[in-house]
Amino acid sequence: MHLTQRSYVLIVSAAVLGIADIWSADPALLGLWCWPLLVLLGGLAYEATCARRLGVSVQLEIPPRTYLGRQQPAAFAFSNASARRLVIEYAPALPALFEPLPAVRTVAVPARGVGRDPFVVTPVRLGPASLPKLAARLAGALHLAWWSRELPVPGEVAVAPDTLRAVHGELYGNPAGARARRIVGAGSELHQLRRYLRGDALSRIDWKASARAGELITRELSEDQQLDILVALDAGRHSRARAGRLDRYALYANIAARFAELVTARDDRIGLVVFADRPLGVCVPGRGQSAVARLRHILESLTVLAAESDPVAAAVRIRRLLKQRSLILLLTDLDDTSMAEPLARAVRLLSPPHLLVAAGVLEPEIASLARCEAHDESGPWIALAAHEHESRAAAQRRRLRRLGVAVIAAPPEQLEQAVLARYEALRRARRV
Repeated sequence: MHLTQRSYVLIVSAAVLGIADIWSADPALLGLWCWPLLVLLGGLAYEATCARRLGVSVQLEIPPRTYLGRQQPAAFAFSNASARRLVIEYAPALPALFEPLPAVRTVAVPARGVGRDPFVVTPVRLGPASLPKLAARLAGALHLAWWSRELPVPGEVAVAPDTLRAVHGELYGNPAGARARRIVGAGSELHQLRRYLRGDALSRIDWKASARAGELITRELSEDQQLDILVALDAGRHSRARAGRLDRYALYANIAARFAELVTARDDRIGLVVFADRPLGVCVPGRGQSAVARLRHILESLTVLAAESDPVAAAVRIRRLLKQRSLILLLTDLDDTSMAEPLARAVRLLSPPHLLVAAGVLEPEIASLARCEAHDESGPWIALAAHEHESRAAAQRRRLRRLGVAVIAAPPEQLEQAVLARYEALRRARRV
């Protein structure tokens, strides 16, 4: 219970009347100070009785599945079964999957009605979670006090990896089936007939069509190019570090989920290995929406472990999983110099025959610290430490490149675009 301003007015009135009674000889003031206190105590007793009888419940109105990093509209809906209007103050408690709402909020609920308090939430972690109780307080019928209540919120919420809301690049052929890619001088199926262009091979001229058209006609053939792709995602303790609004594991999970949608639209096969000190989840490469659904389910069910990552154990599992040359996308922390030797051993296990692309977050804050001006005696030491960190991370990336790994290091908001652009470039160059 917390007293309101109206109660403090009654208390101050009783104090003033009591002082006047002590210092005055007027018998009319004798015992007058008791009346404000009697009104206050009687009113509080009445409010306490009413507060126990109030039928108040709350529900969180939010989609049953929210998407990581994407702002979602939500609302707390308070139901009031009493015959009077209620004013409720509450602390908006949300599961740890969401960014917290900082301020205490107030909502007015009509008599025998529902009052909604809308807001926007941002999911920052994956998985399901139950909803915590709301710590709330209700204004009394006479507005003499706030009466504390804990309101249970039924149900649970789940946060899934974000979806590919925009198609990156041109989709070839039918996304639901095989994709025909035009390669000059390759393939066995006819793609189209077109006018002869200077430099076309004579063997590709369709002489019958040329005779009918009265000009040279060239055949363009097509071939199907289907790749096996596996995403290796680091869920070790360093993946809990912040990367923009999300942590690194959440950022990697979003990239993996969207990347899976893109590659399956090109009829490629996608698989997943999530690892920390051991492989935590494995999804065999598959094609189509079923493969995307399996990958997303694994990402939702796992979380970061407080353990050092072991890419060598993940590489051994990947070698047993992949039976042919594949593209492996490794999403890990490329700034952790203690991982240099394990990463190098993992690369030697996988390449050849596979083609590796290693992608990690490049923190712009480290670069700014290395180049910022010193404002106190600790400034030069901070800049020196940041410069040393940058130098070691750059040396680790150079070592991976010498081992044949395509390395991508970009700020959090640019990492996904860089990964998709490298995939498109490798596909066009037919590196896999």
